[in-house]
Amino acid sequence: MTMRNRAAWNTGALVGAAMAGKLPRYDEFFPVEPVATDTTPQTAAQLEAALYALAASWGADAPSGT
Repeated sequence: MTMRNRAAWNTGALVGAAMAGKLPRYDEFFPVEPVATDTTPQTAAQLEAALYALAASWGADAPSGT
């Protein structure tokens, strides 16, 4: 999302400089998003569930016994 915001702002800056010569700062349009504060590691069960979900989204079949 940040890369798209930056690309949109840069495009606006180029157009704004060519047309009006004014454009608010990037930070005024897109404030800095807070960084996640939960840094606890995933449990083995959470990691396994996430990996099975990822594999299923890629079309993999679940191994027998699950």
